Amino acid sequence: MKIRLVRNIIISVFAFVIFVILLFNSFVIVNAGNVKVLTQLGRTTGVIFYPGFHIKAPFFQNTVNYSTRQVTYETSDASEVSTANYPDYVIDTTSSDGQQVKLKYTIRFSIDSKQTVWILNNIGTMDDLVEKVVKAESRSISRNIPKKYTAAQLYSRGVFDVQEEIHSTLREKFSKNGVIMDDFLLRKIDFTDQYFNVLEEKQIAEERIVVEKNILEQEKIKKEQAIVKAQAEAEQIKIKGEALKSYPQIIQLEFIQKMSPNINWGILPEGVLPFLDLAKISGGLGGITQNTQDMGQESTNTSTDATDIYEETTTTIE
Repeated sequence: MKIRLVRNIIISVFAFVIFVILLFNSFVIVNAGNVKVLTQLGRTTGVIFYPGFHIKAPFFQNTVNYSTRQVTYETSDASEVSTANYPDYVIDTTSSDGQQVKLKYTIRFSIDSKQTVWILNNIGTMDDLVEKVVKAESRSISRNIPKKYTAAQLYSRGVFDVQEEIHSTLREKFSKNGVIMDDFLLRKIDFTDQYFNVLEEKQIAEERIVVEKNILEQEKIKKEQAIVKAQAEAEQIKIKGEALKSYPQIIQLEFIQKMSPNINWGILPEGVLPFLDLAKISGGLGGITQNTQDMGQESTNTSTDATDIYEETTTTIE
């Protein structure tokens, strides 16, 4: 009796354990940012479990997990300390003119959840996908495309063309394999120290050439300005000569203007006549007599009359 009871207890415990195992093996919980492909006896069933609670046949059916979150693949000098999901070493390649360069880049990508069944059948797991598609394609394309550019282009704005070409090429390749290309970032292109120094010296030389061209252009402008000025002066002389030819009295006027301010001039019918301003001259002399001052005053009055004649004559000439 006791033996039968013990046996029944053992059988009950064993059945409960089996039930629990079957129960837990029948439940599938998919976390956010993941999907699971349902397989049965090693073959895909075409069913994809999205985040949430699911039921499957215990033991006969299993699942393969894929992350649909955005992940990163990165090449760097210190891949062992990289924070990327899939770190790797840098790419070595050459430019079209044979210069050695190294490429450092980062790829942000995710898996198209709708194509996970195809990925499992044709490529494999998540790690297989990164190794066979993301790593293989990106390293190959990033090694070949820069070879179409010179080192000078890679050192300057040509780097943006390289990045865009690699990005567009990889996006097409990834799309065919169920990978969504979110971004390709060409972080840096490293040159050898020797070539970097040569390239820097070349740029300095080119900048000097530009400066010299600017100086030559400035000299050319100055020369043109001098020519224009000379032409203007020649034209002015020509006009003045024609005026003197037509009005010879102008010569007398210019002569008068350049004489001492102590001498007043007048134009009379008989010609140009000087008038001494004795009042101004006597201001600096202490030994001149009163009679001389009176004579100076009379001369001054006469000068005033002559000046009036001069102004009238000038008006007539004009």
